Amino acid sequence: MSLVSLQSLRRCALLCLLSLSCNLMAQAQELLPRPAALEPAIKFWTRVYTEVDTDSGFLHDSNNLAIVYQRVDYDRPEIERQRTQIQDALKVLASGKRSGLSALEQRVLALWPSSVSNSTLSTAATNVRFQLGQSDRFVEGLIRSGAYRSHIDSVVRAKNLPIELGALPHVESSFHPGAYSSVAAAGMWQFMRATGQRFMRIDHIVDERMDPYTATYAAMSLLEYNYRILGTWPLALTAYNHGTGGMSRAVRDTGSNKIDDIIANYKGPSFGFASRNFYPQFLAVLDVERQAQTLFGVLQLDASPQYEEFEMDAFVEAQTLADALGVTLEHLRFDNPALRPVVWEGGKRIPKGFVIKVQKEQLRGSIDSLLARVPSNERFPIQTPDIAYVIQKGDSLSAIARRFKTSVAQLTSLNQISDSHRISIGQRLLLPQDTAAATGQSSTQIAASAPTRGNDDSYSVRRGDTLSSIAKRFDVSELTLLQANNIDHPDRIYPGQKLQLPGQSPSTVQPVVYVSSPQPEVKPVPVPVEIAMIEELMPPLNADEMTLEGSDEAGAEALALSFEDTRSIAQRNEQLLNELAADPSDYGVAENNTIEIQASETLGHYADWLGLVSADIRRLNKMPSSQPVVIGRRLELDFSKVSSAEFELKRRQYHLEEQQEFFRQYRIENLDEYKVSKNDNIANLARRKYSVPMWLLQQYNPQLNFRQVQIGETVVFPVLAPVSAQSNSGA
Repeated sequence: MSLVSLQSLRRCALLCLLSLSCNLMAQAQELLPRPAALEPAIKFWTRVYTEVDTDSGFLHDSNNLAIVYQRVDYDRPEIERQRTQIQDALKVLASGKRSGLSALEQRVLALWPSSVSNSTLSTAATNVRFQLGQSDRFVEGLIRSGAYRSHIDSVVRAKNLPIELGALPHVESSFHPGAYSSVAAAGMWQFMRATGQRFMRIDHIVDERMDPYTATYAAMSLLEYNYRILGTWPLALTAYNHGTGGMSRAVRDTGSNKIDDIIANYKGPSFGFASRNFYPQFLAVLDVERQAQTLFGVLQLDASPQYEEFEMDAFVEAQTLADALGVTLEHLRFDNPALRPVVWEGGKRIPKGFVIKVQKEQLRGSIDSLLARVPSNERFPIQTPDIAYVIQKGDSLSAIARRFKTSVAQLTSLNQISDSHRISIGQRLLLPQDTAAATGQSSTQIAASAPTRGNDDSYSVRRGDTLSSIAKRFDVSELTLLQANNIDHPDRIYPGQKLQLPGQSPSTVQPVVYVSSPQPEVKPVPVPVEIAMIEELMPPLNADEMTLEGSDEAGAEALALSFEDTRSIAQRNEQLLNELAADPSDYGVAENNTIEIQASETLGHYADWLGLVSADIRRLNKMPSSQPVVIGRRLELDFSKVSSAEFELKRRQYHLEEQQEFFRQYRIENLDEYKVSKNDNIANLARRKYSVPMWLLQQYNPQLNFRQVQIGETVVFPVLAPVSAQSNSGA
């Protein structure tokens, strides 16, 4: 081959590579657009990640990130001194003064366009913000990312998502697997508990948010969900910070799904600086990562560890397993960060079914031969039992801690309570394993007072009760309880409800046992209440309406709001919005006092939250007694007895507790796209094939009109995996 031919081939190869690179860049920009309006913010964050480290930062305008006043050392008094000087200069300029300016005033004015108005400068005086530098953290995160990036990329590709999503931990945690935020987000992917429970096991024994490998699957599942709901990657990424529900509200309020429109115009109460800048910050991270070698030189990234993995076939103490494997307890703990401290401290055993990771270089033999060293008498069929206390009226965490010789810190850690003031009557509180020894009580004497049958042969349902647990407690059959209380479905009970207890005299009632009992089998997914009732009322395809529960008399949960008196309803509503971050449903009240009916709601719920009776709501809406409420329709309400904010508070609390209870038992493992065919019944499919509650089905199909489902439409069904009963009970 001639030299000319060889050079031609090389030129062709180079052109092909350049063309491929350009195509990939074009595809990335199509999926992850860079609106011109966002460029100042992208450039600002690029400077934050490259020009200043955590010993310094920028004083800048919080709205217009093109305005960076100056760099300043991270010294709080100095930051405040210089901030005040800049604010004073802006106030002078806002007065209209343009001559005889000081050097600082001239410098500040020069940063703004020549046409800047006095009102803009006046507003700017209140918007001087300090941003800490991140260049050193970015480099540290980039080095750490070597251990995880190949795994992340493989998960992203398997889900056919944009490969750029793998850079998100730069924004969230700098790829630190043990990161905790001030708002209780945890792990490398910074999951809040309520959102994480949709995709992972999170309880007092296992917290999979802390496992960077498991949490990667969850993070990509959440981003995939966000994209399905919101339709664009800029919105899906912003929803990772602001919540799917929050971004759905932003789209509704602004009438736009363009990220630059929303950043510029959405004024949601919690859509603050972090949320507005999340997408520009992510784009900046992509830019910096692509130029990392030029910016930071050659870096030696951490190697990806090679693990041996195996599933536990019994409950085993952590130290016992470490001894058998020939590794230290510290090494075993480092490789398995999802196991909570109670396991490593000996209060709980490593759960059966948990997948253990051990670095191959630590092992001296095959896994089978090493596991055979675990003595048979140390392979337990059940978990170490919980010791639990049911919260009574007048209790506080500090009082409970004193009573059982423990600390508030231990109680909040063990029960993963983020706010020590938010506990409720009837809530089941786990106690440290040494409680019984410390107090001299047996485990069945732990509760101050056990709930028993009343003098009227009735029982008041508590939070966490099920019909089967009540039947077992009082030694009656579920069917007998259903018949005695005229209940047509075992799931139609709620806290505060009075159940008649047939059959026995009060003297034969068994007390509540507060130590968890073994439950080795995994229970099937229960039939969700609303689907069971919808199925009876909804014909196959092209039905006129999809109906919700038909009974007005189903009472709503009695909600006892337990939080500090100084907290306003608005603040609590904001907390609930954060806790329902992944729920795109509209639980708000419109200006005309109407609401959109959501799945699992009844007129009985609305009446209870409003302090009315359901007949009042029917009269207001001219609804015949035989007419059921319909998902997706609007309903007018009467707020003469409670405010709309109080109503929203109770409504959101109801849905939060419903969803939390569900995700304590089940997690979303996968998605199945189902194309509807003739004679299909969505309720039958949800109930019999997928066992999915209607509220969750709605969340995954927000654009689908369930009242008029058409042949050929695609319905996305979440595929659920039951969490072991042992993991929930601790038994």
